[in-house]
Amino acid sequence: DQDAARIRGIKLIRCPEAVAPPVAELTIWLMISLARRLNKLAYSTRARLPSKSETIGHELLGKNLGVVGVGAVGSRVAKIAHGFGMKLLLNDIRPIDPRDYGGSEVVDLETLLKAADFITLHIPLTEETRSMLDERRLSIMKRTAYLINTSRPEIVDSKALYIALKEGWIAGAAFEVTEEWLRENPEFLELDNFICTPHIGSQTEESLRRVSISVAEKIIKEFEAPKPTSKTSQRSPRR
Repeated sequence: DQDAARIRGIKLIRCPEAVAPPVAELTIWLMISLARRLNKLAYSTRARLPSKSETIGHELLGKNLGVVGVGAVGSRVAKIAHGFGMKLLLNDIRPIDPRDYGGSEVVDLETLLKAADFITLHIPLTEETRSMLDERRLSIMKRTAYLINTSRPEIVDSKALYIALKEGWIAGAAFEVTEEWLRENPEFLELDNFICTPHIGSQTEESLRRVSISVAEKIIKEFEAPKPTSKTSQRSPRR
């Protein structure tokens, strides 16, 4: 869609700030769900009350959170997580001031993967980021680590991820998925350490309202902005 618009000279308008709050909240909820094993316990409780040993989970307090992509969503996740008492490891292609996030640490991707207890992805899907987390990178994560991806599932190599979850390379993962991805990877539904949601990150009444208003305001601003004068029109007419 972006290429088609660019070829036709159509300007694209984005509103990431309008959808950032619900996506960030979903990310935090998925982190807690993994840490407290809510996905598995919610189903098992319907059949029987689980034993105390089955209900033991983990806290977010004091854990290392690796945020890959500190844009509109990633920065909001970082600030919320800081309120939970998490230690932040940030990674982005742009310069980041760690003081904006409670004295966090800016690190390279490899360091983040090795040190984080939770890793959350907030980057666009491009040719460079497709399967960015491959078998090698998944293998260097902690065996107790959790991976959260509310961006595009294709950023992580699906075959490598399945092996990592099945063989215990990592403790669990939670992904926002598309119907197409799930149709191509049905085996993930068999895993009790994998949570998937149907691409609902921005689907709240408040977010949809903000997006509508933001798009309208930005379109109006575009029409009201002074149009650049071409070099041809600046020339004096020939005599």
